[in-house]
Amino acid sequence: MAAPLLLVLRSAEWSDRWLAISLALTAAAHGEPVWLALSGAALRDFAAGSLDAGAPAAAAAARVGSLAAMLEEGRRDLGIRVVACDTAARLEGLDLGALAGRLEVTSLPALWRATREGRVVAL
Repeated sequence: MAAPLLLVLRSAEWSDRWLAISLALTAAAHGEPVWLALSGAALRDFAAGSLDAGAPAAAAAARVGSLAAMLEEGRRDLGIRVVACDTAARLEGLDLGALAGRLEVTSLPALWRATREGRVVAL
């Protein structure tokens, strides 16, 4: 198996989230293994179900759908792994049990090892 593309998303900005999720979907649709690692504001909002917050009016005109729905579809149909480092999850005070099935909790060393031969994009 090829080394994954690791997209690290921590931004609170909708445009950064759109870019990360769009890149994840595109790479996965082309058969690449993709891990979307969330931290900070992106992890908080993912856990709260508010990834779509801050969408500009132009998003609807451009026919950009819900980021949360796009990510769920990519997870379900394309095998995108949505992950968070255990420390990042603890720093956000998340109830990991409530996120089971939606978010994989891993360690930072595991993320590092998974991408030795892969690519990393941070947003």
